[in-house]
Amino acid sequence: MFVLTGPRSTTAQKLDLAELSGLTGLLLLHNTDEMDLLGAAGLYRAPGWDSCPLALADVDTADAYGLLIKDL
Repeated sequence: MFVLTGPRSTTAQKLDLAELSGLTGLLLLHNTDEMDLLGAAGLYRAPGWDSCPLALADVDTADAYGLLIKDL
C-alpha cells in the first residue's frame, strides 16, 4: 500500500488533494490509521508538497516509518 501527501494549507488545496486521492486510489497519510501505516510500502508526494508545513511533517513521518518516498 502507498499513501499520499501534498499541500493542504488552504481549502482549495485540501479539495485538490482529496480529489487526487480519489483519482489515484491512494489513502491520505494524515487520515491513515497508525496500524495501517505499519504495512505501508511508500509515500507519494503531490506537487507543491514542499511549500506546505503539514506535508513536510507528513514526509518526516513517512521517513520515520521507513517508507519509500516518491514524487507524483
